[in-house]
Amino acid sequence: MLSMTGFGSGVCENEKWTVNVFAKSLNGKTLEVFIKSNYNLMSLEFSIRKMVREFVRRGSVSLHIDVRKKGISEPVNLENLLTNINFFKIVREKVGLDVSDDVILQLSARYSEAPREEIDPLLEEATSCALIQALKELVSRKAEEGQHMRKDMEERLKTIESLLQELLRSKEQVYERVKRRVLEKAEELGLSENRSLVLNEISLILSKMDVEEEITRLRVHLERCREIMGLDEDVGRKLEFLFQEMHREITTLSNKLPELSHIAVEIKTEIDRLKQQVANVE
Repeated sequence: MLSMTGFGSGVCENEKWTVNVFAKSLNGKTLEVFIKSNYNLMSLEFSIRKMVREFVRRGSVSLHIDVRKKGISEPVNLENLLTNINFFKIVREKVGLDVSDDVILQLSARYSEAPREEIDPLLEEATSCALIQALKELVSRKAEEGQHMRKDMEERLKTIESLLQELLRSKEQVYERVKRRVLEKAEELGLSENRSLVLNEISLILSKMDVEEEITRLRVHLERCREIMGLDEDVGRKLEFLFQEMHREITTLSNKLPELSHIAVEIKTEIDRLKQQVANVE
């Protein structure tokens, strides 16, 4: 079981490039990938996103990719710059403009910028290498956090089981009190406790208060939760569904046995905490 939050970093360099990648993931209903870089990596964006999908199934992943080129990179094309300077000087003389050499240099440099290099194989190789490192560390962090979350969730499942046992013991006492009240009322009316009218009344009331079905389903859900948490796949949505079903069952149970609502409230509280936890599970 993996958490949706984590971080990782990676660095890779070769004879021409140094690439640093920092990856951070947060909660998200689906997988979203956001890429920021100081270099134009648009042509690599598809392969970067594809690589992220191989490591992450759900969540919001932010990547910061820092690209550094080794050696000196000319900001302008020197030959074009000299040609443009001569051109603007001729224009100044022909038109008679009062334009300084600084302005001519600025204009010439603007039209002499060196074209941005295309993505070369060495840069793509360094980017992929650093990205894989970052994603592996990200998954490792997510797994560590996931183990802590799993332990906490298992403890809460045990707490719910204990509360269900307490509820089972207490419901028999509630049933006995209901029977006693009906029999006392029958005695006040001069009816025998063995009369069919009295027995039918007791049976009807107890049938409305019967929660065996809800308790059975809750136990099945608890066992299924443990099975799912041990799976090596996307378990967050499955657990969210189960916790929602558990909440529905305990609400029905509470309505049938209002005298035990204090126990039902404790169970609901644990389920709500589980729902909060699973919101961060991939």
